[in-house]
Amino acid sequence: MNSRRIPLIEEGIPAREIIATKKFVRSKKIMGAILIFAILMMYAMFLLSPFYTIFITSFVNQIDLQSTNSFIWWPRTWSFDGFKNLFTYSPMPDEISVELLFAFGNTFLIAIITSVSSLFFSGMAAFAYSKIRFKGSNALFFVQLCTMMIPAATLTVPSFIFFNQLGWTKGELSYLPVVLPAMFGGATVIFFLRSYMTSIPDEVIEAAKIDGLSPFKTYLKIIIPEAFPAFIAQFIFAFVASYNSYLKPLLYLADDPHHYTLQIFLQEYSGTFKANPNYLCSSVLVALVPLILIFIVTQKFFIEGVTVGGGKE
Repeated sequence: MNSRRIPLIEEGIPAREIIATKKFVRSKKIMGAILIFAILMMYAMFLLSPFYTIFITSFVNQIDLQSTNSFIWWPRTWSFDGFKNLFTYSPMPDEISVELLFAFGNTFLIAIITSVSSLFFSGMAAFAYSKIRFKGSNALFFVQLCTMMIPAATLTVPSFIFFNQLGWTKGELSYLPVVLPAMFGGATVIFFLRSYMTSIPDEVIEAAKIDGLSPFKTYLKIIIPEAFPAFIAQFIFAFVASYNSYLKPLLYLADDPHHYTLQIFLQEYSGTFKANPNYLCSSVLVALVPLILIFIVTQKFFIEGVTVGGGKE
């Protein structure tokens, strides 16, 4: 006996009921899609509301802010006083300067040097762990991963004592404790890049050997181009971490306003103008712009590097 299900039309069910059932199913799918869209829109509004608050408040006049206790959804008159004050503020008394530009310059210099250098050296380690067979590689990689469990805060005081004995906590040498330790990467970056590099076929590496490429040249000419999305993703993570770094610059660079990074400058600025919300929001908005631009430019590689590299092992 044939056990296959006979179409509904042959079971005696009227065609209009079949059509009604299909319409009901279709309407349920549409309603479900609308519900999901509405939830996502509400979630997006929830995420974007702080940015909207910062943006609007930075352009509201201080008098308008003080004249009302309610939130101002749109400025009656657009004011740029917060930005003018930000770009002319100096932490040093009785001096009008462009300290914000010094802070941006110091921050970008430190972030770019440490990010590029750490990626280069971490990539070399990841390449060795993933494609070069040597005795004890797995044990060494495991030991390196264990360093991820050490809280960074526990190294702050010993590091300061060490660098202070070297004379690197004052003057121009105070940049070294901020830059040097971050130049050689970390276990997290190595782990991520290694996961990505394991997906590169071994035949490519063997072909490079046959062509006479040394391991270092193979890394430069084969591995870096192949793993470029992963490098970009990790560059963004490293750049943002360095850009937002506060503790190390506070320990080593806070003695001289010309050595301030952006976070130290903003902390000094917010302490001076904490009663002026438009001044504070203007400074936050200016600080956000570089990160937003970097993500817009590199988002294609960033998404590819995170989604593909994060799932490979």
